[in-house]
Amino acid sequence: MKLPVNKGIKRGLAYLSLPFLASGMAFGFVSQPLAEAATTPTATVPALANCAWVLAGVSPTVSLTPANPYSGTSDALTGQDVGTAMFVSGDTTQGTACSWYSATPAGATITISVPNSPSFTAVPTGLGYTFSLASPLTYAPTATGAGCPAATGGTSYTSRSMYGAANTGGAVVIYNKVGVNATSSCTFAPTFSSLIPAGLTAGGTSTVLTGTPVTTTMTLT
Repeated sequence: MKLPVNKGIKRGLAYLSLPFLASGMAFGFVSQPLAEAATTPTATVPALANCAWVLAGVSPTVSLTPANPYSGTSDALTGQDVGTAMFVSGDTTQGTACSWYSATPAGATITISVPNSPSFTAVPTGLGYTFSLASPLTYAPTATGAGCPAATGGTSYTSRSMYGAANTGGAVVIYNKVGVNATSSCTFAPTFSSLIPAGLTAGGTSTVLTGTPVTTTMTLT
């Protein structure tokens, strides 16, 4: 059995349903923006340090020991510096990798020199003397590193007598290497020696001899 429906109520339901229909139609036709995302490539690139030549281990003093107590006859003095090294490195440590990059690899030369008329002074006095042809100061490079090449001029690793102006070859080349593309090193154990002349007078039971400084110079080529 159908129940009677009030005409006013029917009109009200029809009126209330219109906004919902209109809203649903409008939602269906709204344009939505596209979703976007971006990626920025980044990289951390480790790089070798720039290559540089390093001179290290030159001792400020080298003690020379006499063969015998001085008795008025000539006597030998000898001593050795075991720590001299010249090498290519990315810092100041041998074996540190490095690169010359686009630059031309640099070579280097070491020279050893003394001023004119170098001498030993003595305390107490008596055993001091100026180096001469008869009693020179002799330097022997004694290269020990596998990376030690021959120097130009035929003076590499050759014992040289150095007695100032009288010695026309006073500066001795001990290391001369052209540009290299990788880590390179050369180590020296240089020996210094001299001959105390005969006929000197000892100033006491013990005499300290101090020589003129021997200069080690590194020059890039």
